[in-house]
Amino acid sequence: MRRQARVVVVGGGLAGHRIAWALQGEAEVTLIDPKDYFEVPMAAPRMLVEPARSDDAILPFAEFLPRVRHVLGKASEIRPEFVRVGEAEIPFDYLVVATGAGYADDLVKPHAGSAVERRAHFRHWAGRIREAKEILIVGGGPVGVELAGEILEDLPGKKVTLMHSGPALLPLLRGKPPAYALSFLRERGAEVRLNEQVTAARKERAEVVLWCAGYRIDTGYLRGFPGNVLDSHGQVLVDAELRMAGSRNIFVAGDITALPEPKLGIWAGRHAAVVIANIRCLLRGKAGLRTYRPATGNRMMLVTLGRNHGTGHIPLGDFTNSWFARRVKSRDMFIGRYRKAVGLAVR
Repeated sequence: MRRQARVVVVGGGLAGHRIAWALQGEAEVTLIDPKDYFEVPMAAPRMLVEPARSDDAILPFAEFLPRVRHVLGKASEIRPEFVRVGEAEIPFDYLVVATGAGYADDLVKPHAGSAVERRAHFRHWAGRIREAKEILIVGGGPVGVELAGEILEDLPGKKVTLMHSGPALLPLLRGKPPAYALSFLRERGAEVRLNEQVTAARKERAEVVLWCAGYRIDTGYLRGFPGNVLDSHGQVLVDAELRMAGSRNIFVAGDITALPEPKLGIWAGRHAAVVIANIRCLLRGKAGLRTYRPATGNRMMLVTLGRNHGTGHIPLGDFTNSWFARRVKSRDMFIGRYRKAVGLAVR
């Protein structure tokens, strides 16, 4: 009996979990991740004020990847024939590298652990936020802005300070949205401080510090790979079919790709669709792989400001439309969308 092809997916985040789910009935799939769950990252600001949402937004792999072997650990080295995790060498016929990016602190994006631990994490921090009178949020990107909006709406009366090292909030956006977000937060009582670094003294004065900055990728596991596969920023060089430079059977998806486009969940999802189609094509021995066109210059983003407001940019232009934000994202922070995509009930 002919054995199934071995597909190994490194990273179960926005792209990786979807690829493993789609291919689990067509190959022998192994997922390598130091967590035992996928978390809807857009929901983190909501879970920090409403921790009960973590019941739906944190999806244990066992619930939707029944035919996938899960190796709980972190890849330390990738070679052309195997992935090293601890002392183990895991061979593959096709490999997907989708380790994503994270923050210096695991407040809004976890590094490791179990679903049980992660839900407890949100209950703990939600309790601290509810009890605190003064809250310092560090980072004026989408996560920091959304978290400020959630706290101001759900817990009015808190003294919320948002500190950002740049000259404007939401640096990936231009035009109206950054100014609108700034005005919105200040009108609701937040102290927003731009062009400022957080000092130790400032951190000590705050009862609760919520760290939403320090975005970074880690592709150290590829430094020993033969050939030139990383750019000067440590991102992975890929071809038009999202294969790693110089490789025929290693695909790359998500934030670690060296593509000229914003690092956002929407593009990670589109990477996943191309990788799934191309691995299926190879598994069936067919020619004609799909190509991916980078979203260069695309500023599409939807930033919530609590449950009923939002701003951002869509193909039609900038918007500051509360109805649109609520309809598309702020109602459930995409939790239902991600559950439905892997066949789980939407509650």
